[in-house]
Amino acid sequence: MTIKKTLGIIALASTIGLAGCANNPEYTFNGKIGEEQVKFYEEEFGEYNILKVVKADGSIIRYVDNTKNDLKIEYVEIKVGDNTTQYYLTSKNPIAAGIAQKAQEKFDSYLEKIMEIQTAPLYKE
Repeated sequence: MTIKKTLGIIALASTIGLAGCANNPEYTFNGKIGEEQVKFYEEEFGEYNILKVVKADGSIIRYVDNTKNDLKIEYVEIKVGDNTTQYYLTSKNPIAAGIAQKAQEKFDSYLEKIMEIQTAPLYKE
């Protein structure tokens, strides 16, 4: 076997391996939901689930699940203008924890909408 062929096989195996690292491919999405630009993607080989929502007013909300890959967010990051603030579910500040809890509800709602959009062709006659 030539070196070139061996390297080709290694490259192909690596590509297949990396492509298979997504833990939640059913939610992978990049498109519009209403007036919002929505993107669900995974980082760190599927360890982080991130849902990024760009609102019509330009504000950006990032919902981040970076532990256990359980689709339960650890924090939400909200960017309005030049201000970016993170609210953690585990915060000792009950207001911040409440914001993160509300963000989890919104995150779940977006995932439901993504699934509806992704599976809509199954239900068309």
